[in-house]
Amino acid sequence: MTLPNFQDSGAVTQQRAEKATEWLVHSAVLIGEAKAERERCENMLRVIKSLEMKASNERSAAAQEREAYASDRYITAIDELFEATKRHETLLSTRLAATNVIDVWRSLNSTLKGARV
Repeated sequence: MTLPNFQDSGAVTQQRAEKATEWLVHSAVLIGEAKAERERCENMLRVIKSLEMKASNERSAAAQEREAYASDRYITAIDELFEATKRHETLLSTRLAATNVIDVWRSLNSTLKGARV
């Protein structure tokens, strides 16, 4: 799914507020998916650590843990968590920016209506 363009700078106009509203509506599912992916990645870290510790030839838990944290699988999982977190946080930040654009437009519109009275 591709999101409609969201203009993150410039004057707050009705058109920009409408685009922000469109973005909010269309991004809802993507934000949910990004959060789910982030949580899946967080859970996979524990799974991979456990599997790597189980596969270790070390006897002590501390040594097994050290090997697990240094494993390629764990490092890859950290990278995947980083990307999932970045995507989720970017969507959340953009959602906040879109909400703020709409709020500013409402405020400006209300002020203009009040001035006409």
